[in-house]
Amino acid sequence: MKANSPIVKHLVLIGGGHSHLAVLKHLGMNPVPGLAITLISRDINTPYSGSLPGYITGVYEYDDIHIDLRPLAQFAGARIIQEEVHSINLDKKEIILRERPAISFDLLSLNIGSKPDAIKISGATDHALGVKPIDQFLIQWEEILNLAVHSIEQDKAFSIAIVGGGPASVELAFASQFRIHKELKLKVTDESLLNIKIISADQDLLSFHNSKVRNFTKTELEKRGVQLILDTVVSAFKKNQIVCENGSTYEADRIVYATGASIPSWPGECGLALSADGFIEVNSSLQSTSHEFVFAAGDAATIKGEPRPKSGVYAVRQGPPLAKNLVRFASGKPLTRYKPQQHALALMSMGSKTAIASRNNFFFQGRSIWSIKHNIDTNFIRKYSELPEMNTELQVAEGLADKATEQELRAHAMRCAGCGAKVASDVLHEVLQQLPANNHADILTANTTVEDASMIRLDDGRILAQSIDQLRAFVNDPWLFGRIATNHCLSDIYAMGCDPHSALAVVGLPFATKDYGRAQLKELMLSCSATLAEHDCALIGGHSAEAEELHLGLCVNGFIDEEKLLTKDGMQEGDILILSKPLGTGTLLAADMRYKASHHWMQNAFEHMLQSNKAASHCFIANGATACTDITGFGLAGHLMEMLSAKNIEIELSLSDIPALDGALQCLDNNILSSLHKDNKLVAADIFNHEAFANDPLLELLFDPQTAGGLVASVPEAKAETCISQLREAGFSVAKAIGRVSKLGADLPSIILK
Repeated sequence: MKANSPIVKHLVLIGGGHSHLAVLKHLGMNPVPGLAITLISRDINTPYSGSLPGYITGVYEYDDIHIDLRPLAQFAGARIIQEEVHSINLDKKEIILRERPAISFDLLSLNIGSKPDAIKISGATDHALGVKPIDQFLIQWEEILNLAVHSIEQDKAFSIAIVGGGPASVELAFASQFRIHKELKLKVTDESLLNIKIISADQDLLSFHNSKVRNFTKTELEKRGVQLILDTVVSAFKKNQIVCENGSTYEADRIVYATGASIPSWPGECGLALSADGFIEVNSSLQSTSHEFVFAAGDAATIKGEPRPKSGVYAVRQGPPLAKNLVRFASGKPLTRYKPQQHALALMSMGSKTAIASRNNFFFQGRSIWSIKHNIDTNFIRKYSELPEMNTELQVAEGLADKATEQELRAHAMRCAGCGAKVASDVLHEVLQQLPANNHADILTANTTVEDASMIRLDDGRILAQSIDQLRAFVNDPWLFGRIATNHCLSDIYAMGCDPHSALAVVGLPFATKDYGRAQLKELMLSCSATLAEHDCALIGGHSAEAEELHLGLCVNGFIDEEKLLTKDGMQEGDILILSKPLGTGTLLAADMRYKASHHWMQNAFEHMLQSNKAASHCFIANGATACTDITGFGLAGHLMEMLSAKNIEIELSLSDIPALDGALQCLDNNILSSLHKDNKLVAADIFNHEAFANDPLLELLFDPQTAGGLVASVPEAKAETCISQLREAGFSVAKAIGRVSKLGADLPSIILK
């Protein structure tokens, strides 16, 4: 979380809509020194609404219609918080969140989209499906498709009712009819047991479009057997039934609504001025008419005096002027005026790689229109998915380094954070060997000992186990970083078979205004103390200092009887090696820095990093573990060699059994490596037959530095199966046996790959 300049102001973006995509891209291309950015969004992998009909028809896959906000936010240097906002205190300039402290801001932008207003109709939540939010619709669409095809194949009729008479309803009718017929190997004009009906309160279909568009669309829908029920207001949804104000009822196996737009009640409840149509009212600069520090765009906003249909076309066009005005407002410059176009080009898919073009009095249809729509949609997704490579300049004066040294430094100019920022093991070992030995009888750990914690014998016979660890922030979120870093710092104590008792903290805080610095420190320390409390560990003091980057360290204390200590050097021949967590955080964090990691990958990795090793430690102890350590910066191979060295132990390691985090092998295969990876790989000299596995990405996984990694322990063979079962029951879902202790007292400590 590098701060090259002091943070002065904080911009918060709520929602990951089309306009905010442009804002993030603009801020990535044109960084604003001193401006911190936070994105809060319910969805991080966001669907592009324009491509939804193509997904329904089967032209596009799931990933083809989604934009992953994580790489884009990383490109913009923005913190990401995945949560849905329900309340803002505009007086205090605070966003109220459920599971973390309130987020303070100086400037706020809302791009929260909309939902069909039919959600307000009785029974909508229980008996009907809205076309938005799109992610929820996509899940249920697969069910609708499968039910429809299965029913018709069983010679049973299947009906879909679509409420709404706008473009979304028309596209949904065309697309669903095409896809279901395609699965049944029917032409779109063939008769079938599929019945689709459109029910609209409007007197005409596509009422905002010209008569040529309306007439053609109605004719085409009727050719495909779609029933049109117009001038009919829906009053309630019941199970498989639509009730209308005129007394009519319509039966349907599935009901979908794609009616006019609406927004949640909270923007109005928090005090923002609303327009007559119920949306956030903004001026021509996209600035709230009631709060100058709040901006809004897309479907959720209405420009005063310039109402327009709620369409993604307008949201996309509002992105660039919104981005510029946010920066201008933050820097005290006059805002620019945005004039929305009077008429937008509407491109409506007809499901069979044909489409309708409509703008004012213009009308055209056919395959060429679909090609235009396809190019527009795919180019839009590509624009925000394919990002420039991260620029990593080597700041070394010319002539200071020879070419070989310069090449080496340039290869690792992008330094990793987390445990990938540790000093290389060979350097550390060399320096420790030169330190004077301690001569205190009560200190059981020599300077060169590689145990996870120091051990001091107390007067009452107990052992005080102490460890210290410190991490540089690897994520632009003090709250998430604080929880993971605390969890990481506790692992050394758990690896010793001990429970933590108390901790001292050291914090490095980047230079910022007092208010922003206070907010960061508050989030960091609240997350740290909350995590410690979950482990019944007391925070008893610490130290803070200004630093170039955010960091957190803990000195952790634990008390244990000497005979209960779990050390690294106790392996016995025949023991089974068990790993509690998958590997890959180093390469994934490196990919995240380079805008190459998906939100799914990182979310999964963070979930594992947030998982405490407490239960794993207790499980290993209960099953008679003979040796244990935690897997951190030196990677699995490096930490295993620490366990083997004291007694020249030889182990067999099953490479194919080593679990990997989602995306880790892809990143390694693309040569995305942590900056510590090359040094960690020096231990390959102690892997007897590593050359035979040179092309296996799992080999590289052995050298990947882990942050908040799992435990690896040797367990008697008779207890191994029970231990693995208990680990999985405790939440370590991929805990596995990865090898066996084959020999003690060998000529050299060694790992043999199988």
